[in-house]
Amino acid sequence: MQVHEICRLTGLTKKAIEYYQAKGLVSPKVNENGYREFSDWDLVRLREIALFRKLDLNTDEIRQVLESKDKKGTLIAIKQAKEIEARAKLKRLELLAMLIEGGDTEEIQDGLNLLEQQATIKEKLLRAFPGYLGRYISIHFGQFLQEPIKTEEQKLLYEKLVDFLDNMESMEIPEELEGILKEADRFMDDEQLGELSVHLQKAYEDFDAYWENHKDALKQYAEFRLSEEYADSETAQLMNWFRKFAEASGYYEIFIPTMRKLSPSYDRYYKRMLEANEQLIAKMPEFNPISKN
Repeated sequence: MQVHEICRLTGLTKKAIEYYQAKGLVSPKVNENGYREFSDWDLVRLREIALFRKLDLNTDEIRQVLESKDKKGTLIAIKQAKEIEARAKLKRLELLAMLIEGGDTEEIQDGLNLLEQQATIKEKLLRAFPGYLGRYISIHFGQFLQEPIKTEEQKLLYEKLVDFLDNMESMEIPEELEGILKEADRFMDDEQLGELSVHLQKAYEDFDAYWENHKDALKQYAEFRLSEEYADSETAQLMNWFRKFAEASGYYEIFIPTMRKLSPSYDRYYKRMLEANEQLIAKMPEFNPISKN
């Protein structure tokens, strides 16, 4: 089946199907002419995905269900998490109504404290650090911080993280480089960030396969990164500014090690990233001088 037929049978748009393909949720055959050929299995899978999206499951939750050996149990766990989230939103509305009506502020604060205990680490950090710093954390680490604090050790690590970020020198981006960040914000929405994350994880998990499929592009990129054109670019200036800021602030010595202890999933991701970087340098030694930029 061609993509237009799949769209008709599932109600999904072509862009949605391309997105789910990029996420690795479906893998149609690609013919020599470049057209995608979808099987009956692909149709069943995409109908499942369409159903789950209508039930407001996000892509990560859909992946959990599709890859689970116990789909019912996984769906029950997701349902319970969403019920907690929905109750929290409803409770905040109730507390807001109390505040509007002149309710007791101590009682309202007690209610908020209880909700705070149930919030995910990502939510807590975003509330603690509005602005660019919070967005940076969300973009780079949000996928690894989707659970609430459950243990005393996690609580201490979270407090250490907050203390470091709160006392870190402000990330004041040089005015001449602010434009490139604003431009990136225009194009990097949550779905694109998710797609980029999936792409990176696939590269880290099976570097040999990634290398075979992308070695020409990687070599061209390495040449560009070593060129004067790149050295004079705003992107290079921004990367160099951040590297110097990170080295001076203790980002590598404090923030990253604390993040790895706080989030086991980030620790696994970080180890795979280091391994992939070593493999890349082994294949392209000339890439080593720029690997830290």
